[in-house]
Amino acid sequence: MDKNIAAALLACTMLLCGQSFASAATSSWNMSLQEDGKDKDMKIVVLSDIHVMAPELVREDGKAYRDYIANDRKLLKESQAILETAVARILSEKPDVVLVSGDLTKDGEYVSHSLVSGRLLRPLADNGIRTFVIPGNHDINNPHAVEYLGDTVKRVRTVTPAEFASFYEDFGYGSAIARDTASLSYVAQLGENVRLLAIDACRYEDNDFVTNDCVVGGRIKDATLDFIREQAQIAAQDGCMMLTMIHHGIVRHWKWEDKAMADYLVADWKKYIRIFRKEGLGIIFSGHFHAQDISRSGKGRKAVYDIETGSTVSYPLPARTILMDGDRLDIKTWHIAPLMHDKSLEDKAVSYAKEAISSIVEGLVGDSVPQDIVEEAARVAGEAYVAHIHGDEYMTDADKEALKAAVRKVRKHSFKYAFILDHIVRYLHTDPDGTPDNNCVITAGRKDI
Repeated sequence: MDKNIAAALLACTMLLCGQSFASAATSSWNMSLQEDGKDKDMKIVVLSDIHVMAPELVREDGKAYRDYIANDRKLLKESQAILETAVARILSEKPDVVLVSGDLTKDGEYVSHSLVSGRLLRPLADNGIRTFVIPGNHDINNPHAVEYLGDTVKRVRTVTPAEFASFYEDFGYGSAIARDTASLSYVAQLGENVRLLAIDACRYEDNDFVTNDCVVGGRIKDATLDFIREQAQIAAQDGCMMLTMIHHGIVRHWKWEDKAMADYLVADWKKYIRIFRKEGLGIIFSGHFHAQDISRSGKGRKAVYDIETGSTVSYPLPARTILMDGDRLDIKTWHIAPLMHDKSLEDKAVSYAKEAISSIVEGLVGDSVPQDIVEEAARVAGEAYVAHIHGDEYMTDADKEALKAAVRKVRKHSFKYAFILDHIVRYLHTDPDGTPDNNCVITAGRKDI
């Protein structure tokens, strides 16, 4: 790929994620055990990127908060109400397990973690629903932890790794059967023959309070990889299937994601696919990109599935309910916005997604393309992005014609930007392996025992 095109592509897409009601899973899914003692019908709910912002952080609404939202469009002021609604729905479903795959807070504020662990997730624990979390790139040692004071901001207390584990002692860390000494990774027993491998791949120790830099990307440390291999082998020896939860993706969810948005996959992701396949870690729950997407590497019982769940504070405000029967996972998607009986909430989330694309396109092309053409290109890109984050995306004939027309107009002024627009829109509209993203049944492989 031409270096200039690659650089422009990176600039365009690195800003992309600063940000339809499906039928609910049936309420008849309940936990039971077969006579042979193996788990059957374990119900799991998955949430991701809940990004709770404690309301007191907006001490005075004003330019500072508006500027933040303009560059990172999430439903932050609604985050508490959204999670409360999701938790109420989860309590009515009575699942056995809830997984939350990182980015629990806006930016790792101590008060936001206190709210999440002390109040918002607490009803799950109080009602016997075992809940497990991992940190995301926003959650620990974050220099962006601030309160808003009209036109200015002031840094507030963030949390250390030890404080994170303490906050979430009742949400994974206190009941872990094994803890990694090099990270906040751990293993928990979900059922008689099912374990959870919760992997912390965040780089919070590299965050810089002087430069105000919070690292987005993720990596798995060598010592943590040793922990993963050891625990996978122990699980196999014990006859346990291992589910994996990680914030960053392991399998690419759209073509060029690894080139344009590498920070949304763990570093050396291809290597880890091979390792996970060898160790029998075929089911991965991830988040980070704020999209509903299930991507597969390989086929059959040797496939590795990355089940990415979108953010509760971004369109389409999704959650997943999974009925697990042995190696069979029946996955259903449900959405939170309809439960809040506020149509404007979903409209606002869609608008946020499209506005984010508009600002990116305008910032990328600058004055090189006339404004009316920029707006047309932004509309086309916005539709593709919304389709991708909703899941089960495909390109209609109307989408193809709209893209063709926009690319033709942009090309008259810039071949490079036309090339970027054409490829990004097509790839966001295209599911790499055709696996359904919202509702499907998959079968997990196991490590040979």
